[in-house]
Amino acid sequence: MESIYLSLGSNLGARQENIEKALTYLGNDHQIIIDQVSDYYETSPVGGVEQGMFLNVAAKIYTTYQPAKLLQIIHQIEAALQRVRKVHWGPRTLDIDIIFWGTERLNSQDLIVPHKETFKRLFVLRPLLDIYPQTEPYFKQITESIAALEQAEPQQKVTKVPQKKDSMAVIEQAVTELLQAIGDDPQRAGIKETPQRVAKMYQEIFSSQKQSEFQDYKIFATPKKDNSQMVLVKNIPFYSMCEHHMLPFFGQAHVAYIPRNGKIIGLSKIPRLVDFVARKLSLQEKITSDVAETLTDILDPLGVAVVVDARHMCIEMRGVKKSNSTTRTTYFTGNFDTDNQLRAEFLRVLN
Repeated sequence: MESIYLSLGSNLGARQENIEKALTYLGNDHQIIIDQVSDYYETSPVGGVEQGMFLNVAAKIYTTYQPAKLLQIIHQIEAALQRVRKVHWGPRTLDIDIIFWGTERLNSQDLIVPHKETFKRLFVLRPLLDIYPQTEPYFKQITESIAALEQAEPQQKVTKVPQKKDSMAVIEQAVTELLQAIGDDPQRAGIKETPQRVAKMYQEIFSSQKQSEFQDYKIFATPKKDNSQMVLVKNIPFYSMCEHHMLPFFGQAHVAYIPRNGKIIGLSKIPRLVDFVARKLSLQEKITSDVAETLTDILDPLGVAVVVDARHMCIEMRGVKKSNSTTRTTYFTGNFDTDNQLRAEFLRVLN
């Protein structure tokens, strides 16, 4: 089998976790063998798009798949990790490119190997050098290209970074130290397993923290009417964690929109949107605006209205200690912002 070299990169969400998941997906395929993986490198983005730093690795694999089939599997992995192909050279949760396929040269509409950007990008070449033997045909070209790029394009910064510990292990250790700091004994029978329980809980209640975009929705087209009516889903329960004190706040969200040109979203997706926005460290004001702005981005409706009512444990458990107090936040766009009668109708329905 031919030696196949891949380049993997991520700059959205948990970058290392995204890459590790991609490698796991590849390794779980019984027709793919992962032979070597390079160190992790933090790299500056290219292409003139304002975005965060990338994390990149190179991987050497063997497979019985044909190139087109491997490319299909790669695209499936990227989709599973919520890769969105909106902007060329833009931010992404995961990017996998086939760099070399042995000594073969492939040129089709979907796949060019060696990858046409290979010898122009330090973020591809530097990790690749970790695992590419001197006896292989492109070794000299790789080293010469690295030297030339480092001199000619100093803006292409590539820095080796240590591999981070598993996030679950980090949380468990932090909770153990926290228990000690407050004067408890982490080995006490009642709390001996608390660090593990907290780590699992955090994975659930902060499940959106590492995701960049809401994608769990489907848009439907209905017959276009000039008198589009309000679509309202109210009393949507949510639970979130305050970013100031890491204490819970919870309550209900009420979401309405006026469709434009018959374009609507499945009703069950609105509660899922609220849940997505809430499952991260946040503020009530931000949840309210994020729901409205995300729905606007998805549908381009004539208007959106969001009201959130919530109780905050940082008010009830500490500080002023006022129990059962409710905070209301509102956010209106489009027709809901400009039409007082429409806005009043929406608020009246909530009472």
